[in-house]
Amino acid sequence: MKKAWLAFAIVLALIGYSLYSISGSKKEEKAKVGFHAPNFSLSGLDGKTYHLSEINKPVLINFWASWCGPCRAETPVLIRLYKKYNGKFEILAVNVTANDKQENAKKFAAFFQIPFPVLFDKNGDITEKYQVAHFPTNVFINEDGEIIHIADGILPPETLENIIQKMVGE
Repeated sequence: MKKAWLAFAIVLALIGYSLYSISGSKKEEKAKVGFHAPNFSLSGLDGKTYHLSEINKPVLINFWASWCGPCRAETPVLIRLYKKYNGKFEILAVNVTANDKQENAKKFAAFFQIPFPVLFDKNGDITEKYQVAHFPTNVFINEDGEIIHIADGILPPETLENIIQKMVGE
């Protein structure tokens, strides 16, 4: 009988330890369609710090690099749509500075006269959190903070605008 109780106590202790280990370890928050967008704070070209959680409208997060040809092709389209929808959504242009040079990113932003915030992901943490594998990658977030679409690679302008219309509720 004592052996049975001892075995039972050992099993309970192991279960308790397993539950403690699982609850004590935090899983890294990753971006997924249908889920709330992971928050972040990044410094911008203008010297300000931007917090995703403080933007109270739909957001398009554009991950890019200055050396990326498709990013160069997509940037004028993003600028046109940003101006067309005039404040109905925000674009955060996240330069993946871990794979780029900040000076090149600044030249890129100046060349295109980017009117929306240009942010620097210097160590790649946000890029990793959003599971960016290609440039450009666009993450579309509705006004409730939910990711509605992730586009891995360049999109045709019409498709890009259709997703933005869905995001802003038009």
